[in-house]
Amino acid sequence: MSKLTIPNTSSQPVVVSAPAQTINKPANKKATGATSSAKRSQRFFAKYRRLAAYAGVQLSQQTGLDQLPLSQRLQRRLRMQQERQQLNLERIIALSADYAPEQVIETDVDPDWFHHYCELALNIANQSMQQLWAKILACEIAAPGQFSLKTLYMLKQMSHKEALALQQAASLCCRNSSEGSGRIYFGVFRRPSLFQLLTGRGKALLNLSQYKLSYPAILSLMDTGLLHHAEIESGELAKGDSIQLCIQQQRLHCTARHNGLVLQYYKFSPLGDELLPLLNLQPQPHYLEALQQLLSSHFEVNRIRATEDDTNSSD
Repeated sequence: MSKLTIPNTSSQPVVVSAPAQTINKPANKKATGATSSAKRSQRFFAKYRRLAAYAGVQLSQQTGLDQLPLSQRLQRRLRMQQERQQLNLERIIALSADYAPEQVIETDVDPDWFHHYCELALNIANQSMQQLWAKILACEIAAPGQFSLKTLYMLKQMSHKEALALQQAASLCCRNSSEGSGRIYFGVFRRPSLFQLLTGRGKALLNLSQYKLSYPAILSLMDTGLLHHAEIESGELAKGDSIQLCIQQQRLHCTARHNGLVLQYYKFSPLGDELLPLLNLQPQPHYLEALQQLLSSHFEVNRIRATEDDTNSSD
């Protein structure tokens, strides 16, 4: 307890206690802590009750569970689950009409494919994932055979977090004019000469986490089979060799200034490539600028706007 000393006319000081509000501070802190704990408890039980209701479990204040027989509780849960699944499927099929393309071929959707599609879509409740599944159905109706069953089963296992990682990776995707698969370029170097080995020079890398694609996200996409499981190096380019990269409606025409140049990149798998056209890509101008600057260290780089044909060929 803090104290105050007040002088008086006698030879001894008079000691008095501090004001009452100082004494009450510990009690106030304790009350504040109790209030905060109560709020946390309320949040927990609010979520707890919502999840229980979602699972078809009705809670009783007296016993924690309702008093219906077990068989009736089971039937209620199964009915609620089936109703949710039906609602998910109906929402996805209704959404697919919003993505109807202009061109549609005559071939019908494979009935077996559609059966598997419906079974997998029953449990897709997240709104963003429902939109992705709706786009798949719209594309398949327009041109059957675009999406394999393997892709559907992989997509069923994908979490919303993994879908966001794929979205971010897709925004960094480049297409090499000589290769069809999507790539994320992040490095360039020369095969080491004796001088480079001694000085450590000649290698340049981009930190993809600066463009919202973290290394854990890359590993996650590798684990789900959307990216190949290793960093990849291109073949060596000789002085005067040229490549063209299409990215974000731009085309980078690159001519090697030295021998032995190698590009480093992550490569989308065939499964990842199937999903890329469905994603709403957000332009990454800072990545494009950084990639151009990176390549300029070893290449003559000319940047021009891609034509519509270039864009279509890269999809």
